Amino acid sequence: MADITAFPDIDVVLVNNGPTDTFVVTAAVTKGQVVCFNATGVSKSVEACVAGAGAQPIGVAVTSATASGQYITVALPGSICYVANADDTTGIDAGGFVIGNDCAVKGTVSEAGAGAATQYTIGIALDDIAGSGTGRIFVFPAPLVVHA
Repeated sequence: MADITAFPDIDVVLVNNGPTDTFVVTAAVTKGQVVCFNATGVSKSVEACVAGAGAQPIGVAVTSATASGQYITVALPGSICYVANADDTTGIDAGGFVIGNDCAVKGTVSEAGAGAATQYTIGIALDDIAGSGTGRIFVFPAPLVVHA
């Protein structure tokens, strides 16, 4: 079990005609990355999500931006999107809650695990997602409390 080393190319991110909106990025973002609100206090500013304290995902980037200050389209709750598994060998089961990961390759996901901690889900897996693979999720960001 190890983190992937590069974000895969996801040709088509948005599967359904789900809701989207425009956000400004605070750093480069690649389409298919899970994005979180940026903690700078700037309205509608997002960055590629890395799991950790205060990382609250809002959706999945449908377009890319190469620099801070550019705008991207973000798939919001109700959308179905392709995302990238952070782990190169451990899969994600369809039906599992999907969370942001602390992988050095930002914007990746993993399946929520057991433990007495609050995690922020980005949604639920619709497909079995192989290690280092991509698959579809139903986007609905929410806090998830998992008890051991």
